[in-house]
Amino acid sequence: MIAMIVFWFHNANLIKMTIFVKPLFNSFPMDKNRISIIIPVYNAEDYLSRCLDSILDQSFTSYEVILVDDGSTDSSPLLCDRYSSADARFRTIHKENAGVSAARNAGINLAKGEYVMFVDADDALLPEALERMMEGAGGEDILIGGYAVFVCGVTDREIMPLKNYSYKGTEMSVFFEDNMRHSACVMDSPWSKMFRRKAIGNLRFKEDLSYAEDKLFMFDFLSGCSSVYTCKMPVYAFHLRPDALGSDIASDRHLIQLRRFIPAYVHSLNVLTEHYPASSRLNAMYHKDVVGCYAFRILDIFRKRKTDLLDKDYLEWVYALMDADDDLGLFSFGFRNLYHMLLYRIRKPSWSIKAYRMSSFLH
Repeated sequence: MIAMIVFWFHNANLIKMTIFVKPLFNSFPMDKNRISIIIPVYNAEDYLSRCLDSILDQSFTSYEVILVDDGSTDSSPLLCDRYSSADARFRTIHKENAGVSAARNAGINLAKGEYVMFVDADDALLPEALERMMEGAGGEDILIGGYAVFVCGVTDREIMPLKNYSYKGTEMSVFFEDNMRHSACVMDSPWSKMFRRKAIGNLRFKEDLSYAEDKLFMFDFLSGCSSVYTCKMPVYAFHLRPDALGSDIASDRHLIQLRRFIPAYVHSLNVLTEHYPASSRLNAMYHKDVVGCYAFRILDIFRKRKTDLLDKDYLEWVYALMDADDDLGLFSFGFRNLYHMLLYRIRKPSWSIKAYRMSSFLH
């Protein structure tokens, strides 16, 4: 009899405890890792600990870190394994070197979190970055924070969205108006962002690109997303190293990469402008960026250095890009590019080729 009473009392309290605890469990997300942080690692032994420690120092702890060792030849693989052994949230995969895009894609394929974040091994997160971004989010397709640019360890400038705001549906046009003020710097790179994993879908980084592949990924993603949350604070420390200041920007390799990148970028811009025709700043991106930045960069390379890539086919391709610019006037890019504009207006490729070759000889 006593045993029956004890059994009844124990189970009654167990039922009461279950009734109390069940809603408590339901109030928290069951996925322990709300964020998957993907870090491509290639010969980053001098910077990697700074990067990983900045993640360990975050107040928001519901994350996993996927370290993708892209065939490093220094001590980076050992560092990755050390952090993975010390903290179960870190895991490392080692693969043959195939470039940053392939490394990021490998990370995406393994990610389990609600959101995916990309961090470069030589950069770092700023304090409370994850918490500040997540606290204002409401399930948007992408969360965009600001970033601070460091040169030799000193803050050079900060680039941030206009305000803390959730843009949804018809307000997406306003998002572009707010955040393409002077350039698209806020949207040029995948870091300082969180991408909802389901919204990424089958989108991946272009592995045949080694220039602006991150910008292309961003604009491809934006062309398919329907909501954005912007966080007006720097959450990411971008460390600009003196040895990485565009040393390859005038090479033949760069010219080849531009010819691969620009058509894909133009396609993304066309999709975006079709979706958001009311955004004047988005519609101006072809004029300002495709022609004003990339087309004239190619022509500047032709003017300053001799290259076998300067031929009628390449030059006509650049001129076709300029033909598609409805806002292109003789002085629309100032006197600095007047030389290019005059050759373009004359439109005799054989003359232009001779002029550029002579200029490169004299430069």
